[in-house]
Amino acid sequence: MNGEAAALPRAMRTAAPAALAGVLCWLLLGDLGIAMRDRAALPSGLELLRAGGASDTATSLLLATVPALLSMLVVPYVGWQSDRLRSRWGRRRPFLMVAAPVGCLALLGLAFSPALGSALDTLLGSLSPGQRTCRLAAFGLFWTLFDCAALCALSLFTGLVNDVVPFGWLGRFYALFRIVGLGAGIAFNTWIFALTDRHLDAILAGTGVVFAATLLLMCAMVREGPAPQPALRSAARPRDHLLACFAHRPYWWAVAVFVLASVTFNPFNTFYQFYAHASGLSKSTLGMLTALGYTVSIASAFGIGWLVDRCGAIRVSACVMALYCTTVTLGYLAIGDSAAFRVFYLCHVIISGAWFTAAASMPMALFPRERFVQFNASKDLVVVAGNMVLGAVQGPVLDLSGHDYRLTLLSGAVGSLLCLLCMARLRPVPSLPVQTP
Repeated sequence: MNGEAAALPRAMRTAAPAALAGVLCWLLLGDLGIAMRDRAALPSGLELLRAGGASDTATSLLLATVPALLSMLVVPYVGWQSDRLRSRWGRRRPFLMVAAPVGCLALLGLAFSPALGSALDTLLGSLSPGQRTCRLAAFGLFWTLFDCAALCALSLFTGLVNDVVPFGWLGRFYALFRIVGLGAGIAFNTWIFALTDRHLDAILAGTGVVFAATLLLMCAMVREGPAPQPALRSAARPRDHLLACFAHRPYWWAVAVFVLASVTFNPFNTFYQFYAHASGLSKSTLGMLTALGYTVSIASAFGIGWLVDRCGAIRVSACVMALYCTTVTLGYLAIGDSAAFRVFYLCHVIISGAWFTAAASMPMALFPRERFVQFNASKDLVVVAGNMVLGAVQGPVLDLSGHDYRLTLLSGAVGSLLCLLCMARLRPVPSLPVQTP
């Protein structure tokens, strides 16, 4: 697509199937840890907030806005440092080996945040703002720490995949990664989600252990190849790297696509449990529908990955987004009872899953390999900023509307349409020359 395949080392392009299979297996294990954020930690965190009586505004602030604000500062800086690092452990794994235990400790703290909040309330005495507020503050602290660690790990993991996986295999590799993540989601929603009423603390703690153990084991087993010389050695600050990325006009369209994809999916994904509860769905029914949707996504993932490698990530992603735009528009117009919500929710899980499978390798097709994490982290910075603004708006709007969760579908319809318009202008960014002093 952008000449990146030709830039790969010959040894990587002609790697033996057995070596590729070994790398794939260990990367799949690491992807299982990455998947813990969305498949287990996020729904468990939502349930912790719902059980604690958090408002829509508090939920949006604690799960989206506050973590996004800190991630805006941390993730691009870590990516910038990773691109510049040269060590015997490579340039991605040292940072992953820090993010993994930090994320684990944060989820352990989150598991005990109600007790810690109550202890803080007792400690402050008459100065306490109230037990509920103290519990929410403890939740916000540990969730923000975990989210920063998880988003850093995701950015670094993407960079590691870009470094070690042959370009022509990225679509199928990411399809397999999606299968692992969806499999974890099926297991969680089928056997574990219904247990959050009684064992939420143990589930959060176990999620943290899996997050750390899988990433650390992957780091121990995957070997990074020789890294290219650091690009733009004269650029001493992350801000210079950010400005260098946005100096290329096509990069704006690429960033706009990912920002609008977040606007499309994030509002409903943030409040779907609240929406389901308001629609009268039980936890077991919601878990069953989620598991069914993930099963369909698993069955289609490798086919989507094959199409991406054959037709290109941009084309396939655009087709999926067009389908979702139609579906969410019909959902906004038609959902009025529990039965209609079930149908839409199942379609949402399947089609949004197809988008994430198809679009997973799109950054590799758009950003230059030699400075991939720099470009990808800069994109993530803008996406996180958009999520922060969205998170600050969506909660109060839903509270003021009387918890009209259909508005999350309206956001999806508008966001998907705008995303399609930007994708029509999307072009692969040519590989940039590595500049040295």
